[in-house]
Amino acid sequence: MTEMSKHERIMILFAASMGTFLNPMITTMVLLALPTIGLEFVVSARDLGWMSTAFILATAICLVPGAGIVDRIGYKKSFLIGEGIMGISCLLSVFAPDYTILLLLRILAGVGSALVMITSLAIITRVFPANKRGTAIGINIATVYVGLSLGPVVGGLLTELAGWRSLFLVTIPIVIISGLAIWTFMKQEFTNPAKSFDIKGTILYAVAIFCTMFGLSTITDPWSPILATAGVLLLVIFIWYERRIEEPVLHVNLFFKNRRFARSSYAALLNYGCTYGSVYMVSLYLQSIGALSALEAGLIIFFQPLIQTVMTPIAGKLSDRVDSRYLATLGMTLSVIGVLLLAGLGLNANVSYIALTQVFIGLGSALFSSPNTNAMMSSVSQKEYSTASSIIAVMRQFGMILSMAVCMAAVSIFVGGLDMLGPEIYPEFVQALQVSMIICAGLAVIGIFFSWFRGAVPANENEIQNTCR
Repeated sequence: MTEMSKHERIMILFAASMGTFLNPMITTMVLLALPTIGLEFVVSARDLGWMSTAFILATAICLVPGAGIVDRIGYKKSFLIGEGIMGISCLLSVFAPDYTILLLLRILAGVGSALVMITSLAIITRVFPANKRGTAIGINIATVYVGLSLGPVVGGLLTELAGWRSLFLVTIPIVIISGLAIWTFMKQEFTNPAKSFDIKGTILYAVAIFCTMFGLSTITDPWSPILATAGVLLLVIFIWYERRIEEPVLHVNLFFKNRRFARSSYAALLNYGCTYGSVYMVSLYLQSIGALSALEAGLIIFFQPLIQTVMTPIAGKLSDRVDSRYLATLGMTLSVIGVLLLAGLGLNANVSYIALTQVFIGLGSALFSSPNTNAMMSSVSQKEYSTASSIIAVMRQFGMILSMAVCMAAVSIFVGGLDMLGPEIYPEFVQALQVSMIICAGLAVIGIFFSWFRGAVPANENEIQNTCR
């Protein structure tokens, strides 16, 4: 850790957190605008899910090779490049002429998002000492939930007042402020150059992830099961290959030699697999069966991220003193309860009931996220920070894609891939919601096991070094 003044650390935390804040805000804003976008471009309920899935998939593919790029060109430069890509893609999205172009621009935004995700957490972990790291990580993750909190409300309001295209304009000032702050206060560059770049591993990883996630997301299409199976096989080959080379694009040995890191990673994947798709389903439910406006639906969904915003810094601070498995496991349990309650929704929308589910999911996510992230970052050596940061983001993205794949597959099976969401298919949509939420809750039940039995806390830096070898 490089010596810095307290003011510099605070401003770097602010800048990194602003970059982190941007992704969830625009994502949740767009989710509230999906029905409007669907009407303008005549898009089915399933295909609307690609607005979120395309962004997440692009991010997930770029995260692993992105860690190697970040190590070579530096954390600061990578953060600024990522912010620039996101800003340009959002600006161009305002003028998207059709749904295909809009999806392509979301993919471009996902590339920039990957660089921001890797660098923001790696920067924070590098500049804050171990006894302050949990608090800093908690604040950083809290900004994710601030974005999630503002997204539904701002998205619903702007969609009603100025149309969905206005959503992308509000990101530009955030990009500028965040970039200027990092440029000004982060005076030193952090690099960790490797001997070579694993091109073969990068290509193998990208193809494997694309085949797996695209196949899962379109599982009802004729060739999708074969594509998903091929993707899983390629992932196995990728892991085998990466364990046998000196400079891998992804240090998969962390999963085999560091039990605490590995099981915390699995818990993160399954936690996001449980909760993320619920926002997509609830947004469609409230604006169709619930007959609410985009703004009204946003205010209901607002309960979940609001609680996350308030509770995440508290959970992060507690994780500096309490073993993360207690907080994280309790959080996953509460999330399971909230998602199972969503599975009880029917054709008669009960707004108070839905708000209660958002409270459970929000509190559960808050108690899980920062303690689990602190556990992962504190279980690796300093030279592994960027790699660990990228793996954390990969697990989050994988979980989100898995959750969306479950929901989109359920919509395809019960509603149909090409059907618009109208009153005549509301019963089928409710069935899709119920089944998908039960499956998502099941994922988190498995995750509870990994969270509780994650392994002991490393006693000191020497123990971390020995664990990571």
